[in-house]
Amino acid sequence: VRSESQSDPFARRTNQPEILDDHEPEQAVVDRVYAFLAMVNRRLGGAAATIARFEAFSRKWRSGERIEVLDVATGAADIPRALVAWGRVKGFDLRVTATDVSTSALDYARRTGPPDARLRLVRADAMCPPWRDRAFDYVTSALFFHHLTDSRIVEVLRTSARLARRGIVVNDLVRSRRAWWLTWLITWPFHPILHHDGPLSIRRALTPGEIVALARQADVPWLTVERHFGERMTLAGERPEV
Repeated sequence: VRSESQSDPFARRTNQPEILDDHEPEQAVVDRVYAFLAMVNRRLGGAAATIARFEAFSRKWRSGERIEVLDVATGAADIPRALVAWGRVKGFDLRVTATDVSTSALDYARRTGPPDARLRLVRADAMCPPWRDRAFDYVTSALFFHHLTDSRIVEVLRTSARLARRGIVVNDLVRSRRAWWLTWLITWPFHPILHHDGPLSIRRALTPGEIVALARQADVPWLTVERHFGERMTLAGERPEV
């Protein structure tokens, strides 16, 4: 009798590592990978998913209010740039501290956009961030959780809740057969690493039910899931008022 995982490869997360999880290639390849991911975020709803949750939060903000955001595992920092631009249009002084443990990622991020006083790029490890409790209004991440084990996801959520005064926004892929085929097709014309890691990212990703269960384990039950265009989901919410 075949097990559920054997009959349906999407029934459970795989722990097979992606190439970029174990090996950081030369900068030229890193640039191509992050350029592709930024394009996907821009055209296939990645940035829009995060901004949609901030749109809801902003209904309680004052005009011109300063909002401090920490973005974890920022990669190309394209979503932080989109957030800063959105904040300007909406009339908020929204500032993002975008962090990544990879110097290659930060190097790419610095070269692909003009300097902005509201965007700070900092090398920092998501597992041991160098900031005090409640140092930011919101903590965000995108395309990060599928790289982590369940236990690490719980740890990052707890750390995010410790650092955030107001709320959290997690943006990631949804594990499904449809998402796998979409990613396989989109990555096929691009670099072989992308065509390998992209579909594998889907198999490493969570389902909405799984990420909600991990949020409960992390003692942040006030986070809720929404599905978005492009096979994305966000786990987000604001801390309940006491």
